[in-house]
Amino acid sequence: MHKEPGEALESQRQTENSEVVAICLLVVCGGVLSKLYLNLHFGGSVASMALIAFAILGREYFRLREFFLLSLAVVLTVAAIATRSDVVPMVGKALDRASFLAAFMILLALLRDGAVTSPSVLAVGRYLTRQPPGRRYLALQTGGHLLGVILNFGCLSLLGPLIQRGVRAEQDDAAMTQQTGSSEITAIRERRQMSALTRGFSWIIAWSPTAITQAFVPLVLTGVQAGRMAAMGAGITLIFFLAGWLEDRVRGARIRARLAALGQLPTPNPLAFPKADFFRFAMVCLALGLMSSAIILSTGSATVPALMLTAPVVTAVWVWLQHRKQKDGWRATILRGREIVTQSIPNSSPEALTLSVAGYSGIMAAGLTDAQALAAWIGLDGIPPLAIYLAVAAIVPLASNLAIPSMLVVTFLGSLFSALPQLGLDPTVLGFALVMGWGLNLIGSPFSATSLVLARVTGIAGTTLSWHWNGVYSLISYGIVAVFLTFFAAL
Repeated sequence: MHKEPGEALESQRQTENSEVVAICLLVVCGGVLSKLYLNLHFGGSVASMALIAFAILGREYFRLREFFLLSLAVVLTVAAIATRSDVVPMVGKALDRASFLAAFMILLALLRDGAVTSPSVLAVGRYLTRQPPGRRYLALQTGGHLLGVILNFGCLSLLGPLIQRGVRAEQDDAAMTQQTGSSEITAIRERRQMSALTRGFSWIIAWSPTAITQAFVPLVLTGVQAGRMAAMGAGITLIFFLAGWLEDRVRGARIRARLAALGQLPTPNPLAFPKADFFRFAMVCLALGLMSSAIILSTGSATVPALMLTAPVVTAVWVWLQHRKQKDGWRATILRGREIVTQSIPNSSPEALTLSVAGYSGIMAAGLTDAQALAAWIGLDGIPPLAIYLAVAAIVPLASNLAIPSMLVVTFLGSLFSALPQLGLDPTVLGFALVMGWGLNLIGSPFSATSLVLARVTGIAGTTLSWHWNGVYSLISYGIVAVFLTFFAAL
C-alpha cells in the first residue's frame, strides 16, 4: 500500500529508533525487577532514568495523547519545584511508581506476542465467534474474559478482527445463496459479538491479578486488603455477566422476531470444540499460574510482581514450542525473539508511556493538593461514606468521557483519600469503588483503552462501541455497582 511522504518518514524514524526505545524499556524492566527481587534500590533509580530517556528519545512513537500527558507531567513537576521543599523525594516516589507501571505493561504484554503466532489461540478464537446466537454471547463474553486474563489487550487485537472476519464470511455465504437482509444481519451480529467481547474483557480488572487495577489501587490507597478487594470484584463480575447476557437476550429476542416475520432468520453454522487446542492453551495458563505461585511462596512476592517475572519466561518457552519442529527451530525462535524486542516492545511503548505518565501525574497532582483544605472546601466531613463511594465510582468514567485518563483520576483520588483518614472510609470498599469506576470507563467511554484498541483493529468508531452499543449496559452496570457498594458499606 502506498504511503504518504509524511507517513513514510515517520515509519523510517520509528524503525531507526526502535532499538534505542527497546533498550530503554528493557532497562526499565530490569531495574524494576532488580529492585523487587534483589532489593537493589539503585535498580529503581536506573529504571527511572531509563524511563525519562525513553520519554525523550521515543517521541516518534507518541501521538497527541502521549504529548498531552507528558506536557501535563512537566507542568506539575515545575509547579512542585516552585512550591514544595520536598520536591526531590516527591518526584522520586512518582518516578518509581511510573517505572513500575511501565514495566508492568511491557512485561505482561509479552504474553500477547506468544499468543498472536499460536495456532491454538487462533482455533479457540474461531470457535468462540462461530457459536449459535445464545451461546455465542456467552462464549465471547466468557472467552474474552478468560483470554483477557492472559493476553490483556492482546485479546481484543485477536478476537476483534476474528469477529469481523467471521461475520463478513457469513455475509458472503448468504449473498452467494441469495439470502435477503444479509447486510443487516451482519451489522446485528457484529454489534452483539463486539459488545459481548467488550463487556467480558473489560471486567477482568475487577479481580484478575494480571490487571493493572489489582496492582495499582493498593499502591495509591493506603490500607487496601488486596485479596478481599479481588474477591469482591470476582463476585460482582458474575452479576455483570448475567446482566449482560440478559440484556443481549432481550435485544436478541426482538431482533429474531422481526427477522422471522421477514423470513430472514439465519441458520447458525458452529464449529466443533477444539479439544487439543484448548488443552494447549490451558497448559500455558497453568504454567503461568504454577510458576507465579512458586515465586510467591519462595520469595514472599505479591501476585503482580510474580507475574511480571514469570511472563517473559512463559512467553519464551511458548515461542520455542511453536518453532521447535521447524528445520532450524532454535534459529527461528531467536529471530522471533529479536522481532519481539525490536518491534513489538517499541510498538507497545505508547500504552506503557500513557500508563506510567498518568500514574506519575496523578501522584504529583495529589502531592500538590492540600487534602485537608480541599476536603473542607468540598465539605467531605459531612458526606456519608456511601455517598463518597458512589461518587468515586461515577467520577472515574465521567472523567474518562472528558478524555482524562482513568489512571490519573484513580491515582489522584487514591492519594487524596489516603491523606484523609478522619473521613472513616473503609479503604478496601473505596478501592473497590475505584476499580468499579475504572471498569465502567472501559465499557462506556470512547477514550478508554478498550474502545481505543478495538477502534484501531476494527475500524469501528469508539463512540459507537461505547455510547451506542454499550450505553444502556453501562447504566445497568452502575446500578449493580451501587447495590454492591451499599451492601459492602453496611457490613
